[in-house]
Amino acid sequence: MALLQEPWIRMFLLVWAVFIGCTIPLVILSFVRRAKGKDVRSMWVKYGAWFIMVPVVTLPMFLGRWGMQAAFLVLSLLAFEEFSRAVGIRDEPSRLWLARAAIVLIYLPVFASWYCLFMAMPAYLILLVLLLPILRDRYEGMVRRTCLTVLGVLYFGWFLAHLAYLMNTETGRELVLAFLLVVVMNDASAYLVGSSFGRHRLAPRLSPKKTIEGSVGALAVAMGVMFAVRFAFEGITLAHTIALGFLLAFGGTCGDLAISLIKRDVGIKDTGSLIPGHGGLLDRLDSILFAAPIFFHFLNHFYLHLYIPK
Repeated sequence: MALLQEPWIRMFLLVWAVFIGCTIPLVILSFVRRAKGKDVRSMWVKYGAWFIMVPVVTLPMFLGRWGMQAAFLVLSLLAFEEFSRAVGIRDEPSRLWLARAAIVLIYLPVFASWYCLFMAMPAYLILLVLLLPILRDRYEGMVRRTCLTVLGVLYFGWFLAHLAYLMNTETGRELVLAFLLVVVMNDASAYLVGSSFGRHRLAPRLSPKKTIEGSVGALAVAMGVMFAVRFAFEGITLAHTIALGFLLAFGGTCGDLAISLIKRDVGIKDTGSLIPGHGGLLDRLDSILFAAPIFFHFLNHFYLHLYIPK
């Protein structure tokens, strides 16, 4: 019973309760969608995939700080692999191994809890990636490949590592779970509301299926979830709760569009086929990647104060 008093365990149970409880609104939406002649099966396929994803995300919490950080490292590496296939930079094995090594280097200050070095990693990684064409004395096509490599390493490595770094704090597990619940519910609500009731497109060229109605509905759900998880944020004010809920909803939506931008540019529908009904790993991590640094720096500025100059 003492374990149940742990805030992160309460958050863990809340995540599962919300996940299982989603069957009720999904059943209601099924009737609505059938009445409108819209597809129902795809919605349930997407939901069924969460029976794989939720355990993958939540169970590593029981492994402790390093176990969860290692899980984030694996996700970063897998995400970069999908990105490299999508944008076509896999023809240079040396570049791929350099990028993989760079992502591992990003996580070294995470494991060691070296805040200043972690914040400085983008500068050193850009220098590292630029060394490859210099040492090879080549310039043909190097601007495109180097820029894509830097983008992949920072976006899928450093951005996601912000969540891993939060695990170094005493409340890291509940904070990460709260973040994931808000962002994922925002993402799922945007799809469900938009596909069921949406009429006005939000970004017709980048993501034709994303609607203004879906984004507004997702914002309302994200705000509600944010208030439900307030107990994970010790001492958080009402104003900060509202601000953080809005920022996570905004960041999640922008993250979805950012990956859509990449997919549209390279002419693919999904970044992979790893997750049934969702596509690739990036199709699922898109909203999380964009919102992670926003979440980290908001909390660090107002509450965590991970670096205090002497």
